[in-house]
Amino acid sequence: MLRSVKYGLYGAVLAGVVAGTVAWGNVDKTVNVLVDGQSRHLHTTASRVSDVLVDAGYHFGEHDLVAPAPSVQVHDGSTVVYKRGRLLHLDVNGVRRDVWTTAPTVSEALSQLGYSTVDFTSVSRARRLALGPTDITVRTPRLVTVVHDGKSERVMSTDATVARLLGDLGIALGPNDRLSVAAGAALTSNQKIIVSRVRKAVLTSASVLPFPTTKKPDPKLEVGVTQVVTPGQDGAARITYAVVYVDGKMIGKTPINTVVVTAPTPQVVKVGTKPRPVPGVIVTPGSAQAVGKTLAAARGWGDDQFACLVQLWDHESGWRTNAANPSGAYGIPQALPGSKMSSAGPNWQTDAATQITWGLGYIAGRYHDPCNAWASWQANGWY
Repeated sequence: MLRSVKYGLYGAVLAGVVAGTVAWGNVDKTVNVLVDGQSRHLHTTASRVSDVLVDAGYHFGEHDLVAPAPSVQVHDGSTVVYKRGRLLHLDVNGVRRDVWTTAPTVSEALSQLGYSTVDFTSVSRARRLALGPTDITVRTPRLVTVVHDGKSERVMSTDATVARLLGDLGIALGPNDRLSVAAGAALTSNQKIIVSRVRKAVLTSASVLPFPTTKKPDPKLEVGVTQVVTPGQDGAARITYAVVYVDGKMIGKTPINTVVVTAPTPQVVKVGTKPRPVPGVIVTPGSAQAVGKTLAAARGWGDDQFACLVQLWDHESGWRTNAANPSGAYGIPQALPGSKMSSAGPNWQTDAATQITWGLGYIAGRYHDPCNAWASWQANGWY
């Protein structure tokens, strides 16, 4: 009887041990956790996905990916996928933006974002992304036209600057060469870059120095008659120029030094001042017309020009020094206003010589000679 009780108690204890083992086996389990693609086998008593990750030391955030959902129950042999979020500071063709990704490497992240393997990246595509922020510069290929050395090239490039592109193309720049855009400028799509080859040189050439002419009035010669006293002779000089060529074409030539080899010989000419009779014009000695004839001859105007002058001022003032017009015009040449003639002398209101001197200067400056002035008067009624 005692023996049977003993065995009965032993059986009860054994049954309790077996029952406890079965219950523990239902709590303790092995879960496969894939963290960023790397597998870990965890022994855990957690019942939910979130608890499994916390027990493993992971604190997932809003940018992390967890599958199945954190609230899902886990069982022995369950697999939990956990991908941690990485912040990318992207600079794409100069435009900055922030992007979150769960890709573990640069290559996978850029592929997910749609960037091709031909795009330039500032970091290696094989690099694993850190959990902290990562700065990545991306440049997509841009079509650029480069005009240089008489040819045009269309290239696709991911270079950052104009200078880098020229370097990659093997286009060297001389110290004086010019670019249509700054060397440090960023490349843009459909950009046209023109390289102008600039060459500076020094040239020396012979040049003719024209002789000057000296005119000497001669009262023995009639007006309109000239006589060469000393013939002129051209001189010679050697001139040095600073020359600029752009793409082989001269665009600038500046004299920097002149050496006179042979000085020119001036030509001396006598110019007649002796008045000639004016056909059809009777000039009274001492009259305003007589003064006008003499002064006109001094300017080298012959009888034909004086005849035009007579007709012009006959119509304007009748050669009267006190001829006045309501418009303000005054005197023989009808200066408007009359006070303009004060530049020829203070007695401009009464003196014929002063008025005529001013009038002849006005005609020479505006019409070159009296016949041109008279032609203008005939066309317009004034000069």
